[in-house]
Amino acid sequence: MRGLTKEIAMEIVRRTMHVIGYNVNVMDKRGRIIGSGDGKRLGQSHEGALLAIERRGRFEIDQESAARLQGVLPGTNLVIEFENEIVGVIGITGDPKEVTKYGELVKMTAEMYLEHMKLLEQAQWDKRMKENFLLAVMNGDEGNVQTLRHQAQQIHFQVDKPHIACIIELINRNEEDLMATMKRVTDVLEGRPAVQLITIRNARQVILVKEHLHERKPHTDICEGIHQIRRWLDVKEISPLRIAVGKPFTGIQGMMKSIQSAEDTMRAGYAIYPDEPVYYAMDLQLETMVVPSVHNWMSEELLQLWEHFMEEDRSGELQQTLDLFYIENGEQQHIAERLRIHRNTLRYRLQRITELTGKDPRNYQELFLLMSARWLYLLEHSAMSCDE
Repeated sequence: MRGLTKEIAMEIVRRTMHVIGYNVNVMDKRGRIIGSGDGKRLGQSHEGALLAIERRGRFEIDQESAARLQGVLPGTNLVIEFENEIVGVIGITGDPKEVTKYGELVKMTAEMYLEHMKLLEQAQWDKRMKENFLLAVMNGDEGNVQTLRHQAQQIHFQVDKPHIACIIELINRNEEDLMATMKRVTDVLEGRPAVQLITIRNARQVILVKEHLHERKPHTDICEGIHQIRRWLDVKEISPLRIAVGKPFTGIQGMMKSIQSAEDTMRAGYAIYPDEPVYYAMDLQLETMVVPSVHNWMSEELLQLWEHFMEEDRSGELQQTLDLFYIENGEQQHIAERLRIHRNTLRYRLQRITELTGKDPRNYQELFLLMSARWLYLLEHSAMSCDE
């Protein structure tokens, strides 16, 4: 901590004068007045403070003593101690018989305020260290693993315990209040026992690392931990939002992969399932495979394939059929029931898909190519708010 500053001295004066009703002065360890209810005395040397420091305790001044000393008025002066050092003196102006009774109270208030300020400063330092560590992991590479592990030890983050990376993204927000809302998100979530690390990633996204407490089966309901995060934010009326949950990890390299998987999951989830509020990497393993794809001959051919298919299927009927065929694992009875069509009609539609695309969805390899083409197209044409 920087010690007894003018700002802290004036805050001590404000707090204590409000309680006792007498003028209060705060002097630094050189006896100079740096805080006072009497603004004219600021910057003056206070001889009584120097005597209190010399005695390492209290020095009281009556009318007679005040006439002999320089820059003092009747009152009492007590040293302010912090971390076993004298950092200044607090003085109360008035008849010593009246103000002495307040001396220890005012001294204790000043010392408690200094301790409080130290704790706040330490908390801010810890917060910055944690944010810097998370940002370093997000921007780092595997060559920095030892450095990052050392940083994790400094902030007491147990990197070899199971954790999981998540991205929270605001949607449908005015540009003007985005950063203020992002700050509110971090204020709500940081300090929660389950949230180990958190930082603002960009104008719409917060990234956090939380404990991975329970295994979750893919394609099941939203887990309790994510439910809780949504409840905390909902109470503060921070919505709507979407959340991407990465893969569980241990170790620095695992942490990097979990963050990357959360990023890929957000991109794929928003593009392919825009109405869903939460996306899990373990649920979208195939969809996220196409996220990092660069434009090469294969991706170009798949995009052309899907664009031709869409052009021929203006109603979207065949696209819907293909989507359900994938979701229902080719179970034609279930698909026909969900589409409310006869199985013969379903067979006709599957044959039309084959004719239009040259790929038979009843063949698993060709079904995967068709779905990859669809996902690539959606990713290419989605207005990604999470793009930087």
